[in-house]
Amino acid sequence: MTSRTHCPRPSKPVSPTSGGGESRDSTEKRGNMKMRFSRLFSVALCVVLSAVAGIAQASGGTVHMKQINEAIARVRSDKTVDARTEAAEHLASLTQKIPGKEATEALVADIASLLDSPDDSVRYWVARALGNLGLAAKSAAPKLEGMLPKADCINGTITSASGIRYALIKMGIKPPPPPKCGRIAG
Repeated sequence: MTSRTHCPRPSKPVSPTSGGGESRDSTEKRGNMKMRFSRLFSVALCVVLSAVAGIAQASGGTVHMKQINEAIARVRSDKTVDARTEAAEHLASLTQKIPGKEATEALVADIASLLDSPDDSVRYWVARALGNLGLAAKSAAPKLEGMLPKADCINGTITSASGIRYALIKMGIKPPPPPKCGRIAG
């Protein structure tokens, strides 16, 4: 059993200054009011900052999706292989910034459709873009798995096969070992 010490209150008001002005109760009330105001101000500030951050993030997300859509359009329509490859590389860098939960099925399908490009360099970067979306892009896995045997046999130091393997791993799928084949020109 613990004993509690009781501190008696003074019978006369105690002044914080030697002049004997305010009572202890009025000093406590003023301190409590300051604390309440401080808490209220802190909460209001947090609410305002959260709203501002949310607006900035939402507008940033819109701008980011606009850039992704522009990159997809460039991969489809640019005239040269180099320009399409550059656009696909830019798309891959943009998808690194998308949280998986924000990658819609429509976006995944739109990006996966770019795998039909005749250019292996474009397919490499498109596969990397899908891999950057991780599990959210798993619906593209069958297409990637179907492309892998042919991509594995393309001759080159960097081919779409490495991008496809990267994507499959990021989607949680273990890719098959590379086949033994004669290399073909990409």
